[in-house]
Order: sequence, then C-alpha cells, then structure tokens
Amino acid sequence: MAKKIAFIGPLPPPVGGVALANIRAQEIVQRLAPEHEIITLDNSKKSINADLYKRKGLSEMGHFIKNIGKFLGFIFKNRIAVANVFVVPNISFVREAVYILLLKLKPGQLVVHLHAKTSGDLFLSGFKLKLFTKIVGLGDVVFVLSEKHHRQFYAKYIKPEKLVVLENFVTYSDFDNQISQKEHKFLYVGRLSEKKGFKTLVEAVALAKNELSGLTIEVLGAFENAAFEQEMNQMIQDHQLSQFRFHGPQMGQEKFEQFKRCSVFVFPSYFENSPIVLKEAIAAKMAILSSDIQENQNLLEDFDNKVLFKAQDAEDLSKKLINCFKDKTSINAMMLASEKIKNYDVTEAERIIANSLDLDS
Repeated sequence: MAKKIAFIGPLPPPVGGVALANIRAQEIVQRLAPEHEIITLDNSKKSINADLYKRKGLSEMGHFIKNIGKFLGFIFKNRIAVANVFVVPNISFVREAVYILLLKLKPGQLVVHLHAKTSGDLFLSGFKLKLFTKIVGLGDVVFVLSEKHHRQFYAKYIKPEKLVVLENFVTYSDFDNQISQKEHKFLYVGRLSEKKGFKTLVEAVALAKNELSGLTIEVLGAFENAAFEQEMNQMIQDHQLSQFRFHGPQMGQEKFEQFKRCSVFVFPSYFENSPIVLKEAIAAKMAILSSDIQENQNLLEDFDNKVLFKAQDAEDLSKKLINCFKDKTSINAMMLASEKIKNYDVTEAERIIANSLDLDS
C-alpha cells in the first residue's frame, strides 16, 4: 500500500545547506520507493537575503504562528507514515519542537534530521541543550552529520541506538569534469556574511591586491542583509579590487558549471556544521583553501587536497591566496587528490536512508 512520506523543513530560497539536504533526501526517497507519495511542508520565509542573526521582532512571531497553523492543517489533512523533520538549534527550534511533540502523538515513524553544531548556537549549552536533546531524542531515528564529531557529542544526550550518521551528500555526476580543462579561477559559494568569512576574504584580497592581479574569484550567493552588502561594496570600491565577480545565488546547472570550471574553492567561514559546499568542491575535483575551524578540519583532515588558514585572519588568508594563485603545480596535485575521494557520493546516502526509513509497502 502506498504511504505518505512527509518532509517538514525549509526549501529554497534561500539556498542553504538544510534546504538542499531536504531536497536531496526527498529525491533519494522518491528513487527508493516510487510507489509512495512525498508531501512537503516548507517553512522557509522565501527571502533571498537570509539574515539569520538579526534581532527577532513581531514579524518573526507572525511567521511562527503562521507556520504552526500550516503545520496543524498539514498533519490533520494527511495520514503520514514517515515524518522527516529538519532541525537546527537556533530560535526556529521553538517551532520545530512543536512539530516533534505533536507528531509524537500520532502513529507513524518520526525521523529527525539534526543539522546542529555542537556549540555556538542558541540551544547548545546548559539547560537549553538538555531540553533541545530531550525533544530531538523523541525521534525514532535521529540523523546526525558526522561520526567523530556530531555523533560522539550527541550520544551523551540522546540514546546512541537512535543516532544514525547521514553526511550531507552530493551527486558526484552533477560535478563531473576533466581537471585538464579547468581554469585557474577561485570560487566562493555561500551566504555573503561576516560569519561565513566573506569580509575576511575581501580584506585578504585588499592586502595582496598587487600580487593577486589577474586573479578571478567567482562569487555565488546572496548578501545576508543590505548593510553588509553596502559595507562590502564600499570596501571593494575603496581598494579598487577587480578580482570579484558576483553572480548572485545559483542552483542547478549554472552552479554545477561554476564548480566544474574553477580549480580552487575558497571557504573562509568560521561558523559551520558539516558544510556541504566542501563536499561539492571535492566532487568537482577542486583544490580547497579553507579556514581551520574544527568542523572543516573534521571533514578535510584525512585528505591531501587542502590548504588551511587561520580563521578570521585576513593576513594569513592573504598569504595562502598568493601561494595558491602562483603555485599551479601544488593546485594540480590537490585537484588530483580530490578526484580520488568518493566518500560523499549519493550512493552511500541511499544505503543509509533505505536502512533507516520505514519504506516497505
């Protein structure tokens, strides 16, 4: 008998890691069990400019109430066999906690996709962490993003047998290319914000603009807010920087082509989880120039495809940019190292989802 498989969480826009994970999990379930019906409840605000860190006001309360109303209609209208809820530990968890508590009262499998860091967010310390994990632990299955970082941390609070590692995954075939045909260009993909390190990147280029003459950095993403956009544009203008080419947020083939074409992926973020863009860069056979935060090191430490720089240190990034721009031999070696890494292909995610979700008819 056909079942209804629900996915409750954000969908683009904005083009964020959780929204992409939601889409890709749906695609896997559709391939694994085409006889079942996939239904979705999108709780994104649909804003291209995703300002995640501003103060929350009455408009946010209105969005919360609207989402809860939509959710109640959604679960009462549909007989859900498997509910997938996407959770992050910022203020939106107040909403997702309501989802989980109400779904627990209904029959069916409850699956929580936990896209959470281990520190630095609202619900990740003290009593709030215990409350957060108590509610998340109500899931029959709780997907976490890595074995040696996330699973080890959350196993202290959630029954270990419920925790299943499901890395953010990539369809490698989308990024397939020939290294010999790549251009010596750099690529930045993600939200344009201070925490994602974009200001550090602009500062680093400004410090070394003469040595980086001729460098092209393709930039894919939306500014987090108008004030930050104005600040960055002013900085670029003041220093007369010609290295940046802005394309706005991109998805699908447009994005894939940028990954295929460029040779170096620049990732200056200092607030991450298990960043899917690093896995996309690996799938695209790129050399990686990344900040040295623990989350990035956890993902990259076993591979010889990267250069790390000190997070939020524009001077260190500047030096590493110069080295990567001038030393094409090392860049080629790192691209060849990425070509050998197959850990994050969708085939592994399909196996894990098939074993974890109740998809039998």
